[in-house]
Order: sequence, then structure tokens, then C-alpha cells
Amino acid sequence: MRIFHITPNSKRVILPWYLYDDRGWDVIASNQEDLDLLYEELNNWILDYDREQIDKIFK
Repeated sequence: MRIFHITPNSKRVILPWYLYDDRGWDVIASNQEDLDLLYEELNNWILDYDREQIDKIFK
């Protein structure tokens, strides 16, 4: 199942979300700074399943 939520008018980030299964969403942004902000603000949403791999990218 693919669900795309695009926020084109956002000054902060454009987010295509891809729901790949019941574990979560992939987030794509136009620049690293936007992803860094999401990582900090929504860190508690990161699943334990993905945490180690995602933390390596942002730390």
C-alpha cells in the first residue's frame, strides 16, 4: 500500500511519506537540515526496530 502526503506550501520541509507496512513511514526531504529538525523533534517516534540505523545517520 502506498500513501503519499505532500506538503508543498511548507516553508520548512516537503514530505513525501511512504507507508511501507505497519511499522512506520519513510520520510524524504529536500535538504538535510529539514531531516535533522525532524530527527530532533520527533525522535521518540523512531521505532526500536530502526533506531540503531537511523541514529548512525544523524549522529
